[in-house]
Amino acid sequence: MRHPVVIFIILFWALIVLNTQAAFSQENEKTATDTFPKTLTLYQAVMCEDIHTNAPRNQTVVFSVSKEKVVCFTSFDTVPEKTFIYHHWFYRDMPSARIRLLLRPPRWSTYSSIQIRKTDIGPWRVEITDVKGNILGVLRFSITD
Repeated sequence: MRHPVVIFIILFWALIVLNTQAAFSQENEKTATDTFPKTLTLYQAVMCEDIHTNAPRNQTVVFSVSKEKVVCFTSFDTVPEKTFIYHHWFYRDMPSARIRLLLRPPRWSTYSSIQIRKTDIGPWRVEITDVKGNILGVLRFSITD
């Protein structure tokens, strides 16, 4: 009668230890997945007047023609692999420019710009897309005189 009780206790403790290790293993896998997402993640997207030391300067949504330039700055906090994005510039809902930009892991910032003239006064937008055409963000702005 003594052997079945000892065997039961040993099996009971073995099950507890195995279940505990499995729980730690799954928790670690979840943490690794959460820490390193496999998708491109847009962290920041702003319109600005210029770039200084790899950062946007004078963020705004209204640009004067006298500034002569508009900049679209994008920053990605997760870049899983080397890839490209696009800045699609639209003037009054008509395509104006399509600029391809390189991104490198693990995080990357980049920008594109256009020169502006009096004929560019009005509403604009920039659509930020991945290589498959998925829209990651849209920025709207205006040019005034």
